[in-house]
Amino acid sequence: MQMYLVIIVLLVLVVGLATDKVRSSMLFLLSALVLMVFNVLDPKTFLSSFANKSIAIIFVLILLTSAINFNYNIVKYLDKIFTQENKPKYFLFQTTSWVSFISAFMNNTPIVALMIPYITHWSKRHGQAPSKFLIPLSYAAITGGMLTTIGTSTNLVLNGFIESRGIKAFTMFDFLLPGLVTCVACLIFMVFFAYKILPARKSAIDIKENLKEYLVEISLKPNAQVVGHTVEEAGLRNLLGVYLVEIFRDGKTISPVSPQETLQPNDLLFFAGDTQHIVEIVKEKNGFVFPKTERFNLKGDLKVVETLIPYNSNLAGRTLKESRFREKYDAAVIAIHRNGERLRGKLGEIRLAYGDLLMLTTGEHFAQLVQNNTNIYVLEEKDEIKKIPFWKSAILLAVSVLALGLSVFKILDFFVSLLVILSAFFALKMYNSTQLKNNLNIDLFLILGSSIAIGTAFMDTGGAKWIGDFVLSIFQQYDKIGILIGVYLLTLILTSFVTNVAAISIVFPIAFEISRELNMPAQALFLAIAFGASCALITPFGYQTNLMIYGVGGYKFKDFIKIGVPMTVIYSIACLVSIALIYHLI
Repeated sequence: MQMYLVIIVLLVLVVGLATDKVRSSMLFLLSALVLMVFNVLDPKTFLSSFANKSIAIIFVLILLTSAINFNYNIVKYLDKIFTQENKPKYFLFQTTSWVSFISAFMNNTPIVALMIPYITHWSKRHGQAPSKFLIPLSYAAITGGMLTTIGTSTNLVLNGFIESRGIKAFTMFDFLLPGLVTCVACLIFMVFFAYKILPARKSAIDIKENLKEYLVEISLKPNAQVVGHTVEEAGLRNLLGVYLVEIFRDGKTISPVSPQETLQPNDLLFFAGDTQHIVEIVKEKNGFVFPKTERFNLKGDLKVVETLIPYNSNLAGRTLKESRFREKYDAAVIAIHRNGERLRGKLGEIRLAYGDLLMLTTGEHFAQLVQNNTNIYVLEEKDEIKKIPFWKSAILLAVSVLALGLSVFKILDFFVSLLVILSAFFALKMYNSTQLKNNLNIDLFLILGSSIAIGTAFMDTGGAKWIGDFVLSIFQQYDKIGILIGVYLLTLILTSFVTNVAAISIVFPIAFEISRELNMPAQALFLAIAFGASCALITPFGYQTNLMIYGVGGYKFKDFIKIGVPMTVIYSIACLVSIALIYHLI
């Protein structure tokens, strides 16, 4: 009776997720609650599910990624790897190929965590919807992890089961051939079809309309690396989303600016562009500074804030010089946006108007001075130009290398090593409790904990074994290839409802006995289990990287089904045919 109740609850859960009428976290929590009400799930088991180490690892990785992105301009380095042209399919090919390769040798969760903000940033910068790229990112990490034994923890867990039975474990590259065929087949499908299949959850038009063109004034230090070079040589010719409008030199304005114009010390450069790139110009170009910001007695980082000149503000109709803006607000204007009008000239000489958006670099008293001030409204903090001392970076790097190195050699638990690195960020005052709270996702926590609890109930009531016996009874009549397919499908079905480790623990004993009774190559069946356990493509809940991109991409449950079903078919055919050919089962 209890087994059937769990199966009914699972079916209702799947239908609820597919219709997308109720928040996913609430559906999972209510499903677990129903099982507890009917005494199928013990409250102690439910609570212990939330103390699961895998969940803790996911959250620590998310926090580490936010800490890294807060302190270091990761975009700058990734921009050198991936195309900066608005070619979405080529970008999709680059990112999926790169992530697949790296995932073969590293844990794919931190790779996906690192790539999510970059892909989101790239998409918005090029007027694309991030939802076009994030599911392929997760799928690339999953398929790439199947290239080697160490590519995913699932393979390592399976190796542990194999060794426990006294069988020779998989070597590093036993997965390579079937993994390579599967990975390439899936990448080809994603590059040519994923962009068309996946919806733009936030349309490209909406994103482009949100990019506001600012006039930005930047000063060139005398010791800047680009001094003496032409505009083209300095890399200022084809900046993404920002272009050089004019140069102010010795009281004269140079406009339009020729690519062959030679940059001089103390030049004032005027750029026009969107807000996404304002701070990046100063971050990436050595010797570029915002004028007048050097007058601030900056003890730490330079905060960049976007503000609005409201109706009835006494700043309207006056220039920044006339209003003594810097003295009044402890802030310097680095860019101005006026809707529907392209501004020119020095920022300090432009007369402000109602509705103008000002981008400011702020001093330590700014927040206090603008509080309850009706002349200027703060809209949002855009970014911080971090000034990380070298010694802090050196200590952080040393701690990270040491902690991860100890983890690789099994001296330190992986979770503990991640906690050590996160603690280093706090100790060095590069991360704080407010930032931590802002990056904690309660919905994700509820989904993960509840899904583990439901999966435990599914196993404990015999539901998993019942489905296993049913699937194998169907395929047993089709000789060895039928058994291979049956073992694979059984693992695939189970991994959609329980964790992939749980799926392996259920199917492995069955496959082991079958290999002995039918004299089948055990390695073939074990590979089928490994590939089936990692084929979590149809739902967002089968694999942790799917969960990570689920909310960020604004996806609905049906989006995963739409692309996951054809991907699963391609993945399954590729891996099963490869395994069957390698072990002469066909």
